[in-house]
Amino acid sequence: MALIVHCPHCRKPAQVAQQFANHPVRCPSCQKVFMATVANATQVTTPASPSPAGSSSPRSHGGHTPPAPASAPSSAGPGSASPAAKSDDAAVESWSTESVLIRPPTRVIGPLGQCPSCNAALPPGATMCLECGWTSEPARAEETGAPVVICTNPACGAANPVGERYCQRCNCLLPSAPGSVLEGRYRIERLIAMGGFGAVYRAVDTRTGQTVAIKDMICPDPEEFKIRLSFFRREAEILRALSSLPIVPRIYEFIQKGQSAHLVMEFIEGTDLVKVMEQNNHRPFPLELVIEWGKQICDVLYHMHRMDPPVVHRDLKPDNIMLLADGRSIKMIDFGTARDLGRTSRTRLQAKTRVYTEGYAPPEQIIGKPEPRSDLFALAGTLYHLATGRPPEGFYTAKEIDELLALPNGSIPQQHRWFFELIRINLSEDVNDRYFTAREFKADLEARRVTKEISCPQCQAVNRVREPYCVKCAAPLTEPSPPCQHCGKTNRMGSRFCIHCGNRLR
Repeated sequence: MALIVHCPHCRKPAQVAQQFANHPVRCPSCQKVFMATVANATQVTTPASPSPAGSSSPRSHGGHTPPAPASAPSSAGPGSASPAAKSDDAAVESWSTESVLIRPPTRVIGPLGQCPSCNAALPPGATMCLECGWTSEPARAEETGAPVVICTNPACGAANPVGERYCQRCNCLLPSAPGSVLEGRYRIERLIAMGGFGAVYRAVDTRTGQTVAIKDMICPDPEEFKIRLSFFRREAEILRALSSLPIVPRIYEFIQKGQSAHLVMEFIEGTDLVKVMEQNNHRPFPLELVIEWGKQICDVLYHMHRMDPPVVHRDLKPDNIMLLADGRSIKMIDFGTARDLGRTSRTRLQAKTRVYTEGYAPPEQIIGKPEPRSDLFALAGTLYHLATGRPPEGFYTAKEIDELLALPNGSIPQQHRWFFELIRINLSEDVNDRYFTAREFKADLEARRVTKEISCPQCQAVNRVREPYCVKCAAPLTEPSPPCQHCGKTNRMGSRFCIHCGNRLR
């Protein structure tokens, strides 16, 4: 005996076996889950024999059909079906013209479980939450016989068919299903990370057998896609320009197809430095190792800042540095936030988007005016975190270090005072009080000292470090700074006012 129920969402009829009354079922038309209550159901009884030729099939949605007499044993072989069985099949086929058989969920989530998405109570036998739509992936696979893609939004968690790029419930970007092949070459193995602008997967190049990482960027809005695509292409160009540096991942291919773009790059097998410290109770790394890593990062920043136009990273932090299996080598990841300072007002405006991590970003970056020395601030905060095990608090950390250095018998060992003095200088609130280039930063890391005076190359007069011009002969001592925002002419780094128009540079 079966029940005919009507879906409260789409109002279409559906057939449910009687033993599953008062259980959650899924509508075959709209795929939404509802409770098959007995009060709103109509019983259907299966006729025992087919109707005579020319007459209509005996269907009943309310009364009972008289039971058919027991059929005699069939003389056919064991592979033949009895007339009664054939009549049952015919009756089921006749029902399919009006309703569709629904198999309720077969995977039980505890006697009275909780939805992992919204914590609502789940009745026995439920595999989908009636409140938020969360669906158990194994249960969905059992019902449909096909894999599904689970939405990674913690407030959703709904199951979606393979091939969907956006969640049917919350419209969030969905990860590609494991086993899918990109461009007939790269087979997706698993999702590594998911963000607001795309996802990163571990994949295998089926031609070479090499493990690669694929950064996926998808955007449904055509205008927004054009903007993101230009940034995505620029990221690929930056990685190609830095390919000679050992701590930068290699890029293999850039793929664009429709409203999606993919960046195929070297797969980094390792753990980011923050997780490494968390696994070791926030114990700092050896200072010798931190200094060596700092010199390697300085090489990357120096190359980025020397590009035409200069490029700023804007999100340098321990989370974006991977420690490899040997325990000493590192790789920098995530250059997606890097932006050109730009030659025109429009491109300079793109670099002014406020992307930063609190504690590692200087004041000028927080207000949307990053420059190369902003990356030196982030580098100083990163080295401080790695050397002490404590995250920085912006330029407030510089004030704390200054107080510790003022104590003759403070907690900083004498042989390490130069390192913390270097960190203090580059965590300065005023951009002109920091080092001007990553090359200067690296030089002091190698010399294990803080440079305080320099000689003029023309008159050999001694000047304070970071003075833009010689106090004796006015010869320029520093490199050119970004153009003045008022007249567009260049000045020397360390200048607070433009020597051409007199306007304040910062």
